[in-house]
Amino acid sequence: MKHPAITPRHSLEIDRAQMRERSLTDPLRPLWHITPPWGWLNDPNGLLVHPGPDGQDILHVFYQHNSHAPVHELIEWGHQWSDDLVHWHDLPVALTPGPAGADALGCWSGVIVEDERSDGRRVPTMVYSGHDGGPTQNCCVAVAREGDPLLRSWDKDVANPVIESAPQSVGADLPEMRDHTVWREAGRWYQVMGSGLPGQGKDGAQGGAALCFSSPDLREWTYEGPLAVGDGDVSATGTIWECPDLMRLEGPDGEVDVLTVAAWHQGDTMRSMWMVGQREGTRMTIERTGRMDLGENYFYAPQSLRLPDGRRVVIGWMQPNGTQEQRVAAGWAGSMNIPREVVLAQDGTVRFFPIREIDSLHLGEPVRLEGEEVDGAQLSGRSLDLRIAGVLGEAPIELDLLASQDGSCATRITLSRRQAKGMSGQEAWTGWLSVDRSSAADADSPWRGEDTRLLQGPVPLGSDGVVEMRVLLDRSSLEVFVDGQPLSVRVGADPSHDQVRVRAVGLEHATLRAWQMSEAYTSGRLEA
Repeated sequence: MKHPAITPRHSLEIDRAQMRERSLTDPLRPLWHITPPWGWLNDPNGLLVHPGPDGQDILHVFYQHNSHAPVHELIEWGHQWSDDLVHWHDLPVALTPGPAGADALGCWSGVIVEDERSDGRRVPTMVYSGHDGGPTQNCCVAVAREGDPLLRSWDKDVANPVIESAPQSVGADLPEMRDHTVWREAGRWYQVMGSGLPGQGKDGAQGGAALCFSSPDLREWTYEGPLAVGDGDVSATGTIWECPDLMRLEGPDGEVDVLTVAAWHQGDTMRSMWMVGQREGTRMTIERTGRMDLGENYFYAPQSLRLPDGRRVVIGWMQPNGTQEQRVAAGWAGSMNIPREVVLAQDGTVRFFPIREIDSLHLGEPVRLEGEEVDGAQLSGRSLDLRIAGVLGEAPIELDLLASQDGSCATRITLSRRQAKGMSGQEAWTGWLSVDRSSAADADSPWRGEDTRLLQGPVPLGSDGVVEMRVLLDRSSLEVFVDGQPLSVRVGADPSHDQVRVRAVGLEHATLRAWQMSEAYTSGRLEA
């Protein structure tokens, strides 16, 4: 294919040493979540377990990155690795756009698979979205160079793009086509790209879609039709599906297929959804759906992998919350949510729990409170793992975090009971969780985020109101889990505000544990 002449330009470029210094000294940058050393971060890409320099398995996380400025343009692939899923090490940018060809306008989201060659070698291979100015993005391939166990160097395939833009590939004038999930089955490769199909949703709406292709070699692809199509409900599954991910989970009645997508509508990143069903070949019947995170687009573009010990783990992107001026001043934008183990619950819903490895970040002995001590408890800290358990009565649990001494500023978490709204799935849950950021900072505070909307939704409670709530606070990153249902959010609060206040008058058999947390980048950050 002859690619149009393109001279990609960054609208903003900042000295990298300056960005790095700003990032390392910014008091809102999380300490133990994946962040870029400087610049922009969005979708997790290419999660891969691969032998490192000493032959031991390490986890690679690549990510959408702009190393030139903390803005979303001309995306590269950033790169970090860990040997415990908790402590992270920066590596140089792994993949950069163009300057001409199929990815001249960005190396967008994708995955990495191990392509087994005839000689037995397993070659890490990127399958990613490029963009060359055509009507949609396309599919490109890059291969890791031999003799580089840290996977720092990649060679793009000369045949890129291996799937052309949507009209040529599918025979339909699709509004979008990008992002990938790839698997091997019965001696053939399969992949799904995210898209939307006009008129295929409920009442003629455009439905989000997962378009399926197959290949013998990751280069020559045949279109197989849509794996699944959504109903176009903007309040749930959206009109475009981004970042599809396909997995199998063991449930009470055997294995099920789970498709996760990031719902998108008219340029807005909305939320991440799970869809449980049964797949037969290149078609999947969706039986039930739910929200992966009640924080809407603060858990977005999730990607999963199965660890060697059998656990399925998912990582998502926590979007920034601030003006471009605030991001430039900070030197960085965007972080990952904490890695989460994925579990199919007895009620058929998909649940998400922080990986157990993060307990290794606990500093010293925890605060331990029991019974009546919990209600009215006052703590302090901006980097905390806080757990509250008991039996929830009619009165809600309220936690004020990142609060000022006088209480005028705070972010409030509320957990209360509610009447079930349905007989199954998340509608059958009897808890209600909310995070209110409206008073997180004064209206004229330079730390206040652009987005202060109330985020809320249903959460599961155990029999008779038994509840386990876990709060992970990492400066501007807040993740709340109630029995496997998360609510994630970015908070803009004054760095001097570190008070925590608990109200739990109606919580019987109450317990509270709280740990201060250490940093995840103990060996320092990449040099500019």
